[in-house]
Amino acid sequence: MALWQWMGLAVTAAVLCLLVRQQQPQLGGLCAAAAGIMLLLAALEQLSDVREVFARLTAMADLEEGYLSTLIKVLGVSYVAELAAQTCQDLGEGGLALKVGLVGKLCVFTLTAPMLLSLLEMILELTP
Repeated sequence: MALWQWMGLAVTAAVLCLLVRQQQPQLGGLCAAAAGIMLLLAALEQLSDVREVFARLTAMADLEEGYLSTLIKVLGVSYVAELAAQTCQDLGEGGLALKVGLVGKLCVFTLTAPMLLSLLEMILELTP
């Protein structure tokens, strides 16, 4: 799906959510959540292209395949956490949205900690 189609879907969903919220305020947030999920699913179609680019970069840099896997996981966690936080925000749960964002950041750190240790080891090997 092209960028213009995604933006058209988002604007159409926003208008639809506004109309739903006027008639049924309690369903407005659910409409926004559904639209967000639809956009995320549409964006996931592009993931295979991103994975191919990362694979080529990994091969060019002569890095381990595990780094590619970790980067894909970090991207996935980041996007899902952001979507969940924004959905909570749309539903009027700002405090919960902040906590979801914090959990997402902690998950990213947990995933990247081994890479950071490996990087530090490489740096220490290069220093006299």
